[in-house]
Amino acid sequence: MRRFRCAHAALVCFSLAPAAFAQQFQHQVGLLPGAARWSEGVELADVDKDGDLDVLFADGDGFNAAGTKRQNILLINQFVPTGTLSFTDESVARLGVRVSNAKMVITGDVNGDGWVDLLYANAFDTDTPFLYINQGASNPGVFTMESATRGLTTALSSGGAMFGDVDNDGDLDLLINNGYLGQSRKPKLYLNNGSGFFTDSLANISAAANKSAQMDVQLVDIDADWDLDFVGLNRASNGGVAHYLMLNDGAGVFTNAAVTIPSNTSSTYEGEVGDLDGDTDIDMFLVSSNGFAEGAIRSNFAPSGPLGFTQLATLADGNDDNEIALFDWDVDGDFDVLVGSLSAGSETFWRNNGGLSFTNISATTITQLADSTLDLAVGDLNNDGRYDIVTAQGESGSFVNKVYVNNGAIDVLRPIVTAHIAQTPPSTSAPTIVRAKVRDQVQDDSVTYVNGEAHYSIRTPSTPAAAGISIGVGGLSQPNVAVNTAQGLLWFNATAATQTITLASAPHDYVIAALAAGQSVEHVLPRPGVYNYTVTPLGAAGTITVSGTPAVVSMLRVGVGQHRVALPDTASGAGLTLFYELDFRDAANNRTVTSTQPVSLLNCSVSVYCTPKINSQTCVPAIAASGVASLASATPFVISATNVLNQKQGLLFYGYGPNSAPFQGGVLCVATPLKRTAAQSSGGSPAGNDCTGVYTVDFKARMLSGVDPQLQIVGQQVNGQFWSRDPADPFTTGLTNAVSFKICP
Repeated sequence: MRRFRCAHAALVCFSLAPAAFAQQFQHQVGLLPGAARWSEGVELADVDKDGDLDVLFADGDGFNAAGTKRQNILLINQFVPTGTLSFTDESVARLGVRVSNAKMVITGDVNGDGWVDLLYANAFDTDTPFLYINQGASNPGVFTMESATRGLTTALSSGGAMFGDVDNDGDLDLLINNGYLGQSRKPKLYLNNGSGFFTDSLANISAAANKSAQMDVQLVDIDADWDLDFVGLNRASNGGVAHYLMLNDGAGVFTNAAVTIPSNTSSTYEGEVGDLDGDTDIDMFLVSSNGFAEGAIRSNFAPSGPLGFTQLATLADGNDDNEIALFDWDVDGDFDVLVGSLSAGSETFWRNNGGLSFTNISATTITQLADSTLDLAVGDLNNDGRYDIVTAQGESGSFVNKVYVNNGAIDVLRPIVTAHIAQTPPSTSAPTIVRAKVRDQVQDDSVTYVNGEAHYSIRTPSTPAAAGISIGVGGLSQPNVAVNTAQGLLWFNATAATQTITLASAPHDYVIAALAAGQSVEHVLPRPGVYNYTVTPLGAAGTITVSGTPAVVSMLRVGVGQHRVALPDTASGAGLTLFYELDFRDAANNRTVTSTQPVSLLNCSVSVYCTPKINSQTCVPAIAASGVASLASATPFVISATNVLNQKQGLLFYGYGPNSAPFQGGVLCVATPLKRTAAQSSGGSPAGNDCTGVYTVDFKARMLSGVDPQLQIVGQQVNGQFWSRDPADPFTTGLTNAVSFKICP
């Protein structure tokens, strides 16, 4: 059965019966209000958060020189309030009177308030980029133009731009080109301070060569190292290296790649990046890849690199076209290609046959209209689970923008999570950063219509032990189990056959594990709820009831197909392990939930802190540690002190927290109550007084001995400091600085 959703329960949904049309995409005459005008860019976004997609047009005359400036356009979708797909032109009411030679409009939440902001890229050095900040809950979908106050103070000549988190700090930076037709310059990079204020960061992009006719910006992880690289496509040969391919060092600093994007043309206006052949690396599809013919460029990076590209034979289409979108309109699970055609009889649809083979099916797919499309956008305008098309018309022809409603198959495919990773926080106060790569039915620049959430729980020393379920030939030891969000379940296979444990409560419907005889697995469900599961081939089933306080954070779309989230520490530094699952939902309400992943919150490194006491020989004692305080590791964990007086008695005292208090002429660096190791001689020179003494304590042996049960608690904080005899000191005491570490698994 097909699933679909309405925009609102009180509205009548569009019929899901097959439409009696020859083409899947039907032109809707006169749907967009306003006079005919030169439109160069179009974007869809729900600017007022009412549940439907509004339409933004970037208007302004001029091909290679500035013509008449036009009002920035915002059309508000009336589907949700009225039940009928229609639009009202509210450009001036919501944006103010703002005219420019706009070539592109992009959207993103630049100030982190949860509301979409806008940027119009303007050409010919006539204006700065126009940055509109959404007034949000106080005035939804009404904008204030704040370019000057937010750091965009330089007039540029831009044809393309993209928001993306290039420095991995959790906010949207801006890469915008600055060499439209007739200019040869570097692109511009503006870094976001987290509140939507931008700084021109020339040093980060200084390796970019000056290039002419910059058209398109893509921020995408081209080399699979989880940062956003820069692909810039240009309508010029630029000395034989037409396009930009710049790799990110992870901190937002870009260097030129040793390889280049193939180019056999000087007419490329636009391209899209995405996995076209199912091997997980990033391919490309360009308009005018060779002459005026479109074609794919295969990435050769997967499975093992190095980074390189092969231009494939171009397709039988020699039209002068301007726009590409990747769009799975036949709902078969791969990216097809939609071309916005400038000189063809209609927009061009290339069906992906697999293996980077494509077939032109335009005649049977879309209403055949000859017009001059400069840009297009794909999105579900009427909330029926199908993605529609809006085109922007300019340069020639009637200049009438158009809407094509999709009467084809409903999107029933879930988003595909191709990868996700998490990093152990560098400190107990730092959040856990999780990143994911996701693809769905639409990928047009960074627009995907996929939203993500991270649900997580944190295990602490007080969390109960995992609940055990034994899988036996007679069934399950306890099929119905109740646990909390961090507790988890421990399955053990006591049968002689491999048993597969599968969650069966969509969207939690993935395989937990296939356990061979005698094997066990622990799995945590970090979200409260009731979950069904099955065990096959045993034929057993049960339920898991999970209770606890939900912890959920929305993910940020940070670039082409990539999402990021920071998970705050809800355990105030006492956490041992964080368990997370990612929940992605597309515009048609299809959902994918990832299997739970653990992240260790224990930093097993040793830090040195506090101030040592200078001894009577004016030496500065120093403490150090080697190895890891791991209960399972076979290697020693030794704490030592050097630069101490020779032939003197000393010991290590330790506690369970830091301190900084006056103590016998020095500083007590360890919280009380103190525990002491056995006294030992420092050794060193057999006679006289010098600083050749050394103390060493095999702390691993103490951990394993059981003499102190707290040293066998995973996650236990330990602080240690050496005390020693110093007869010539007024307090007869020597003190080192201190070490801090945690007991690790």
